[in-house]
Amino acid sequence: MNPDITNLKQLQEADREISRLSQEIAALPRRVALIEAKLAESQARKEKAQAGIKAADAARRKLESQIQDLQQKISRYRDQMLGVKTNQEYKALTHEVDFAQQQIGEAEDKILESMIAADSLDKELKTAESELKAETAAIEKEKVEARSCAEEDEKLLAEWKAKRDGLRHSISPDTLRHYDRVLKLRGTGLAEAVDHKCSACQLMLRPQVYNDVRTNQQIVICDSCHRILWYDPSRDAEAPRQEPAVPAETASPPAGQ
Repeated sequence: MNPDITNLKQLQEADREISRLSQEIAALPRRVALIEAKLAESQARKEKAQAGIKAADAARRKLESQIQDLQQKISRYRDQMLGVKTNQEYKALTHEVDFAQQQIGEAEDKILESMIAADSLDKELKTAESELKAETAAIEKEKVEARSCAEEDEKLLAEWKAKRDGLRHSISPDTLRHYDRVLKLRGTGLAEAVDHKCSACQLMLRPQVYNDVRTNQQIVICDSCHRILWYDPSRDAEAPRQEPAVPAETASPPAGQ
């Protein structure tokens, strides 16, 4: 096989691995960001529950303060009722007491509702804290694994780049320039010839061109996609074997002639 073809096949493999590894490494920040976003969601659920509990506590304290104020008003009204001289004044104070007691009842109902809501929020908080703790451990482990994978990719990338540099020095300049040009345009610079066609663009190759490619002794370029063509000799062994045609037997002349 032409040394350039052998080296180009290895070079294309190296270029593919370098591209794959580079993409994986470039994707790491996005992967870590997604991992951290999952943790942020759990943290947000915890903070929301905490904020709800804090708001419920503040509302309850405000209502309790209002009840105390109303109780003090009722006490003052009742003290005043002891000194009134007319039924009209007495009824007015009685009305104020009743109204204050009504407000106390409403406030107590709201406190009860607030306490029920606080119990529910407390359960949500405990669930969120438990989930956050579990997810934090899992996510930290995932981040460590992601960074470890990236470090391994960096190591492999350096190895493949070194291999690629060595291969590039072993290929003739003209062939290498053509390969680079097509690689940049098409994503690959080589294509295997299979069943009389370029496997990349499916162009049917002329018989002589296909025969030239099968020798792997010269650089043959696809007329359509301009990739450098090569042939795998093992395909010859895979081709179905055809039995040679058996010639028809010549008829024997009649006896006596």
